[in-house]
Amino acid sequence: MPENDEINFKEVISGQQKVEYVDQLEVLREKLNSGSFLKSRSSKKELIEIVENLIDILPVEMRTARWLVREQDTFLNEAKEESQNIINNAKRESESLISNSYVLQEAVVEANTLIKQAEKEAQAYRMKIEDEMDSLFTDLQSKLEQLNAYVANEKSLLRKPREIIDPE
Repeated sequence: MPENDEINFKEVISGQQKVEYVDQLEVLREKLNSGSFLKSRSSKKELIEIVENLIDILPVEMRTARWLVREQDTFLNEAKEESQNIINNAKRESESLISNSYVLQEAVVEANTLIKQAEKEAQAYRMKIEDEMDSLFTDLQSKLEQLNAYVANEKSLLRKPREIIDPE
């Protein structure tokens, strides 16, 4: 960043302006700590000290802004993961509900089929019983008519004089 430009911390905090110097200094420090950057141990220590002093010299707002940007990125990543988990759970639940719905529909169809079959069997059984009862009533009526005829005949015989039979 040029020296005459002012740092707009609102832009830094909102993430519109990146804090590059701090990140570059930390990358440099990590490279120095890795041991392959400088051969001399004393120059390495001095360079690390300079970098740490530069980081310490930066305004607290810059470090806070960098931290806020990182936290924002972390929060956004976690929110994306959580939203994806919610979507996946919703899809699974939806598939389960649809599957259960098909099972329920099949059960209703099967139940209706069983009910119709039972109604047909009940109707056939009732018709069979009605036919048997009709046959029994017809037989009873015939026997009652025979009994009635017998009673009428016996009644008429009561009114007739009796014949006396001579003894031989």
